[in-house]
Amino acid sequence: MIELKNINKSYIQGKNKYHVLHDINLKIEQGEFLAIMGQSGSGKSTLINIIGFLDDQFEGIYNYYEHPIHEYRRAQFSKLRNQNVGFVFQNFKLIQNITIADNVALPLLYAGAKRAFIKERVSEVLKAVGLAGYEKQLPKNLSGGQQQRVSIARAIVTAPKFLIADEPTGALDSKTSAEIMELFKHLNQDNQTTIIIVTHDPKVGAQADRLVHILDGHLTEDQDHHKRKVRARQ
Repeated sequence: MIELKNINKSYIQGKNKYHVLHDINLKIEQGEFLAIMGQSGSGKSTLINIIGFLDDQFEGIYNYYEHPIHEYRRAQFSKLRNQNVGFVFQNFKLIQNITIADNVALPLLYAGAKRAFIKERVSEVLKAVGLAGYEKQLPKNLSGGQQQRVSIARAIVTAPKFLIADEPTGALDSKTSAEIMELFKHLNQDNQTTIIIVTHDPKVGAQADRLVHILDGHLTEDQDHHKRKVRARQ
């Protein structure tokens, strides 16, 4: 599904050049539940910006379903992002003065979907995340865990090919974090949604089927929890 070959990323700030990602090689299969773990400044956010089609300024090869998207123009990246990936953030990024239903419906509205379909689909995904009947509530009246569920519903409403969750449990207590991780597992196992979770928390990383470590812009190891072996990167 996703294949990165020798991906490098640098930033220029003033007269200085900062090399953030170094020769990243990574394959992600459709239906995988992958965690990318690293401390602040390790390069994990930069990496997921490239994986999620948010950043088209990089060196190397990126094949998506065998299409060479490293050759695409910026407008093509935008279309790819809108049609293929859903995002879940640490701070939910909900619009506080509109209803839960309207928050979840936004991606469908942008895509030009018909109103009847939108209403039906919003109810469907809210039920899937355990929030059936919450359509008319406002985000401010919900707990942090419930708001994150709304964020997940919004991310999956367009049935994206893969989901990127950036520190999705970072603002939640341990009990609520566990519930959100169970929801991700459910989406992955029952819907075959490919999920990429970015975290600095080993407890979160350990729950994914596969765990990739990043340190100082290098992928250092790739742990498959099913096979229970660690493949040290060369």
